[in-house]
Amino acid sequence: MSTRLDETIATMGADNLISDVYPPADVFSVKILKESGTATTYKRGTVLALGEDGKMVILGTAGTAGTFSSTGDGSTKAFSLIANGVKPATVTEVKVDGTALETGFEYNAETGYLIFAEAPANTKTIAVKTTIGAYTANAILAEDVTVGTAADAAAIAYRTGHFNSNALIVASGYTITAADKEALRTAGILLSDAVSIASN
Repeated sequence: MSTRLDETIATMGADNLISDVYPPADVFSVKILKESGTATTYKRGTVLALGEDGKMVILGTAGTAGTFSSTGDGSTKAFSLIANGVKPATVTEVKVDGTALETGFEYNAETGYLIFAEAPANTKTIAVKTTIGAYTANAILAEDVTVGTAADAAAIAYRTGHFNSNALIVASGYTITAADKEALRTAGILLSDAVSIASN
């Protein structure tokens, strides 16, 4: 069977995602964090943010709340808040024996340790609220992918390239910030606004 050269095989619409050929659009494999509610399909052009655990989420995802509890022994000042290898991004509340502290402690996000100026007394309860997940704009999804709730999803994303900012997709209600643009630029992704040219 032969095909005529003037026959329409298929149609394809441009999505206006890529703005320029420089820098080249290079792809790599990423892992997108599984959904906590229902399965979600992310479209090509979705901006991905890198989490502290090496997994991706859609840009604009808020960090999840975490908790830590322990008991003072009168001598221990430093407590590790690391859970499953993940260090909390911030500490939002520290209570000792039910009393919220404003001072007398510091949190080191690099080590994941909460350090008290004075060790909580023996048998005193320690309750800490944290934010887990400091997400940094990092890549752009190259192909549609459905992310379920049972396991993280493998996907293909652009790690470099020059893209039209108004063709990008982020979380509902979120707007790409100057810090996001700088993080993408550092990763190798440039953004430009697409310019529409009216025809006569």
